Amino acid sequence: MTEQGIDKASAFEAARARLIALAYRMLGSRAEAEDVVQDVWLKWDLADTRELRTPVAWLTTITTRLAIDRLRHLQREHTARAAGWLPEPWVDELVPSAEELALRSAEMSYGLMLLLERLKPDERAAFVLHEAFDCDYAEIGRILERSPAACRQIVHRAKTRLRREGAPLQRTDPAAHARLVERLRAALETQDRAGLLRLFSDAPEVVSDAPLRLNEPVVAAADWVDTVTSMVGAPTHATHAMFASRVTHAEVLSIDGVLGIALLQEGEIAALLDISTSGGRIVSLRIVTHGAHLRAARQRFGLSAVVRLLHALRGRDTSIGREPRTSVAMCGDFPVDIDA
Repeated sequence: MTEQGIDKASAFEAARARLIALAYRMLGSRAEAEDVVQDVWLKWDLADTRELRTPVAWLTTITTRLAIDRLRHLQREHTARAAGWLPEPWVDELVPSAEELALRSAEMSYGLMLLLERLKPDERAAFVLHEAFDCDYAEIGRILERSPAACRQIVHRAKTRLRREGAPLQRTDPAAHARLVERLRAALETQDRAGLLRLFSDAPEVVSDAPLRLNEPVVAAADWVDTVTSMVGAPTHATHAMFASRVTHAEVLSIDGVLGIALLQEGEIAALLDISTSGGRIVSLRIVTHGAHLRAARQRFGLSAVVRLLHALRGRDTSIGREPRTSVAMCGDFPVDIDA
């Protein structure tokens, strides 16, 4: 590899976390973000960068433009889908990676990510660049090929629309939010329907990407009480389709930098709950059940992650002359056989 190639690789790697974070905020999908950043690398690798003074600015510009193109295509797909589409949650690592650290410096709640879907691609790009990455209007103008004044107006228009839609532009006190999330987790685990409902405001927004009823297509939740209470108790004919099997465990984890809950069925993550709170009550609940959107969470914290850990522990036991255990009880009633 040439010296220039080494410099290119180093410059790209130094900016990669920022580019992933930017593309994810634009597209709402980790996989789509990684695809866009891979395309950016291909363009970067072919570009003549000898006269380039600020590689990160060039890379940010190309990432934004490619993300806008991809977003236009995705929004046409989203429009064609049935109601109930939700963006992919970004589940934070226990030990944050470079990508996680970049995301936390550009935090946007999952609820805000959902509402960003209602913005036009240019509006979303300008809003994300300004609010999450602290780009000034002159820099945004160079990226979008607009005047700084036009970009200021675009961001103002985006903020106005998001406020009108009820976007959570200001975060709730983390300690108060954490207490309410823990109460929700306890109510789910103890199957406490009455206690569960007391945690919600009088008219919360409850959104799910799963069919509301078994054997029915995705529809908007007409009765939030039915959807919420379907998470506890024995399944019935009216049970939310994703809760046809009993939830055996609820675990708190971080979703887009904010505490949420993972629901487990038979040891595997079946749903992620993103929660917005205000005034000591839950005002919005997003229930993510789509398999593709749960894949990353399952790889980190689900059954496959447990099996990998047990295999590692078995190997460690063998290396020091101990007889490895062949199963371990998880969540009290779910045995995991690592020899299966």
